[in-house]
Amino acid sequence: MRIAEVFLLESFFDELDIAIRDRLAKYAGEEVNEIPTQEFRKNLAADGFLLSTEELIAAINKMDIVNSITDDSITPKGKIDNDMVDDEEEPEVDVPSMAGDQAMNAVKGDLPS
Repeated sequence: MRIAEVFLLESFFDELDIAIRDRLAKYAGEEVNEIPTQEFRKNLAADGFLLSTEELIAAINKMDIVNSITDDSITPKGKIDNDMVDDEEEPEVDVPSMAGDQAMNAVKGDLPS
């Protein structure tokens, strides 16, 4: 392989890296937890990067910028897979009331019997 070909190949991968990070940043701005892999591939193709699903998965895995990537979806780092999200809401806690109760118990504990 000639030096010019090596530089061209490295340049392609550098530009691909930037394009992938740019696309992921756009999805992060929209607060998307899961990105369809085929949609992401089509967006990269619009940017001039025609990759197979396997090539895309290999490139993204090599970059270590996502939690997971499958043929169906991409989960960016810092996001939780939808199947791991718990739909149960946490019970509401009345913090001022709890603090007041704790203060009263501390005061009662300090009083002589």
